[in-house]
Amino acid sequence: MGTYFKFPPLLLLIPILFYKRPRVALFVFFFLLANILTVPTVELKDTEFVGSVKAVNSGSSVLKLSYFDGKKWNGLDFDINVYSEEPLGTIVYAKGELRKTTTYPRYYLKPTFYATTTNYSSLSNKTYLQFDSFRTFANDIDPFYQNLFGKSARDDEFVKSGLYHIFCVSGMHVSLLYIFSLSLIGLFTYRKIPKMLIALIFPTVFVIGSGMNVPSMRALLMIYLSTLLKLLDIKIDPINLVSLVGIAMVISEPGVALSLSFYMTFFATLGVFVSTNNLTANIGGFLGSSPFVALIGTVNPFSIIATILVSFPVEIVMFGLTVAYIFYTIKINFLASLILYGLQPFSWFTKFIAHIFAQLPSLPNHFVISLAFATTFAIYLMWSEYEKSNDEKTTAVI
Repeated sequence: MGTYFKFPPLLLLIPILFYKRPRVALFVFFFLLANILTVPTVELKDTEFVGSVKAVNSGSSVLKLSYFDGKKWNGLDFDINVYSEEPLGTIVYAKGELRKTTTYPRYYLKPTFYATTTNYSSLSNKTYLQFDSFRTFANDIDPFYQNLFGKSARDDEFVKSGLYHIFCVSGMHVSLLYIFSLSLIGLFTYRKIPKMLIALIFPTVFVIGSGMNVPSMRALLMIYLSTLLKLLDIKIDPINLVSLVGIAMVISEPGVALSLSFYMTFFATLGVFVSTNNLTANIGGFLGSSPFVALIGTVNPFSIIATILVSFPVEIVMFGLTVAYIFYTIKINFLASLILYGLQPFSWFTKFIAHIFAQLPSLPNHFVISLAFATTFAIYLMWSEYEKSNDEKTTAVI
């Protein structure tokens, strides 16, 4: 709701009408309060802005800004887009105006003057630049590596084959790196708490190094929350977990509800979580994201098969890239190069599969196609829940 309008504070009296139904009244109250507290109403022209780069996208950056009202600096509690790709953590100073859009971020900066610092670096900036340096290093051996390790790039064959999602830093990347970190830390300690907490470091560094986009932040927040609940020995359904993270992200920045990548990552994750086996998990992930993919591009229905074929090679490459990055960071470049050359057969196989499946027919981007996929996904969810219900009944009888 907050992406379109802000409720006047007087509407906080509405819950009184539901005094006989306290739960409804409480829901309405928090719904209105969240809207009033988080939805911005600004009109800034010929204004000074200063802030830093919060996230990096292909060809643009998401900024966290403050503006000068003539007397003091005031923070903006929402994200601002600028059509200039800057390293994460870069300090930005600009003069200009904010203009509203229909996508996330809801506002973009149209500057009349724009400058970035050249002699300042933060921890996030250093981390991002280190990753970017490694991506350049890996690119000299095989461009596939930098694309898989957080580089915003576009490869037509991967797009046409429906495998472009392996380049989008999201749950797959972050989860794989967390599993790798757990295994690595497990070689040094078997104690549960240190192992789980230390294992969070590299996924966090990876998300920062890849630009902190919306899907990767969703995945990282889920891992953080899941780890906390495990340490507290609290069990929670994975679907409730992803829902909690989604609600938190929307409340903290309502504009994210206008991001197609936000919906793609959440519904793809939902499709995986409700599945009963690995095969249906791939189908669920595909169906969860397809309605939104169909709104912006073609959909290759054979990509489910392609994803299954490349899953293992991509996992091997991700683990290998992680080890190569560690060696590169500690300045043992020849070992990093050796690993990258050793990973090339898996890279070649993945690119070969993308080339083959890119030749297959695709469904055009159209609202009707999107609606058809959304309907199919809804049927898939109902079928999955029905299967789970039958399994629970069978278990109870046994």
